Amino acid sequence: MTNLSDFSDDELAQILDAPGAVLKGATLADGRPGPIRFIRELASGAKVFREAQVHENAFVQSVAAALRDREASAAKDGGPGSEDGAEPAADGSVLPDPEGEAARAVELTAASVALLRGRADEKDVDAYGEWLIRIATQVAKATRSKDGGFFSKRVTVSADEQAFIEKLTAAVGR
Repeated sequence: MTNLSDFSDDELAQILDAPGAVLKGATLADGRPGPIRFIRELASGAKVFREAQVHENAFVQSVAAALRDREASAAKDGGPGSEDGAEPAADGSVLPDPEGEAARAVELTAASVALLRGRADEKDVDAYGEWLIRIATQVAKATRSKDGGFFSKRVTVSADEQAFIEKLTAAVGR
């Protein structure tokens, strides 16, 4: 089994940042979601993170546990910092850039998987990559969307969400 202690702080941060980036990229793949859709997608992603804490692969379990511990520590310290790559909204709040977040998620996933391929057990690399794809897939399936406008039929995964999942799958090397 691959241990998180085998990685430097920067490498570990990269491995731990990828799942959150995938969650954010999948949530924004269709543009900026409305409040109800955002909550449903976030809840779906959180469920996949909770499932990872009892995942059959010990490495994925350790990543999920490290993420949980990091979030608990950040909450004690006052929460996360400012959003990177975000643009100011009309009301002065900061909105994320959907295309930028999707690209960041794919890039971070590719870099994390490449790092793991060089230093981790192949089973651990595969399980980690599959977990990242599962996060994106479950978030995309959390709500139905309308492709093509008001009179189009509802689809489970939109074309933009599917494109994001395909890019992520390619980044994982599947």
